[in-house]
Amino acid sequence: MAMGIKSTAADLSKEKHIIIGGQINDHAAFLARVPTKQFFTDADIFTRTQVLVTKYYKLDTLSNFWDVYNVEAEALGQKIIYHSAGLPDIDRTRPLIAKPSDLDHLHPPDPCTSGRLPWVHEVNKKFIELTGTLDRAYFTAPLSLAANIRGYENLMEDMFQRPAFAHRLFKFICDDVLLPHLETMRKKTGIPDLLMDGRDAWASPPMITLDMMDEYVVTYTERLRNKLDKNLITRGNWGDSKSRDPERFFSQKMKCTPGSLSVSDPDLFELGPGRVKAFADKHNLFVTAGVDAALLCEGPVEAIVERIKFYIDTFARNGQCMIHLNQIPRETPCEHVHAAVAACHTYGRLPLLDNLDDIAFEIPKRESFSDFVKQK
Repeated sequence: MAMGIKSTAADLSKEKHIIIGGQINDHAAFLARVPTKQFFTDADIFTRTQVLVTKYYKLDTLSNFWDVYNVEAEALGQKIIYHSAGLPDIDRTRPLIAKPSDLDHLHPPDPCTSGRLPWVHEVNKKFIELTGTLDRAYFTAPLSLAANIRGYENLMEDMFQRPAFAHRLFKFICDDVLLPHLETMRKKTGIPDLLMDGRDAWASPPMITLDMMDEYVVTYTERLRNKLDKNLITRGNWGDSKSRDPERFFSQKMKCTPGSLSVSDPDLFELGPGRVKAFADKHNLFVTAGVDAALLCEGPVEAIVERIKFYIDTFARNGQCMIHLNQIPRETPCEHVHAAVAACHTYGRLPLLDNLDDIAFEIPKRESFSDFVKQK
């Protein structure tokens, strides 16, 4: 099974429409009726399902998201809870570093043998076998990994009362945990410049201040990038509308993901896409507009379509935009996702019409996922 996946800004010029991607993980397991733990531990089932779901929804980017916030923490020894339905999660009642002295007894994971790190390598290998390429690989960004092994409240206390310890923890995470893991991922894929895409949802106002963003997020993203190479980003931050200074937060995110800016609902809708567009135009940034997970799940379809049309009309006139479905919740109706993709491909056809209201749009009628798989 081979498929050509377009997912970078450079590829956009080859497309006839604005591209759309989505974060799909436990929703894919739900569609395929695969138990959660099996989905996140069997590389063959995981990759084949994700490729089929990508094709089923006609997404332009491969949905190769795993439960990214767990993998490195689990490899270090953090307890993970595999829920019967939904994403696995950190056992937040038992942080790996319960007290600062615990760091002294922590050993870096082996990037080839610890936890599910071998599973990640196998997943990347199988995606290359199935699709012929691999656009990127994911990892937990330093602050989010620190929050997951230390506990959010403990980490905040460290930053305020024990900053020397906090920085020692972050240097350990960057130099001894993430750097060997990222280097091994590149080596095993055979792609020496593979994009490393770090996810950092914990680094989001009001959970952190913008001063913390500078000191612990931008600084350690740049540390990783300088030690690995320039093809490394961190993103996935929320809370733009809670930051008290969205433009400063945009600038910080721009340092973590040079040349582009990702802003997602509900912040994008609350701030207004025009404000984001003005900043992006000033700095010549490619924009990823994230569509609300709750809206995707709850609908109605008409509201999903209107939201995507609104963002395309605002951001896509210069072609420097993609639509991203933030997170497709487990039991999201398939027709909602099909409508979102069809809306992007219909209203985002390039070059855009002056008035998108002049475009006729029909909600697609599609077969079930199980019938789609039978055909394949």
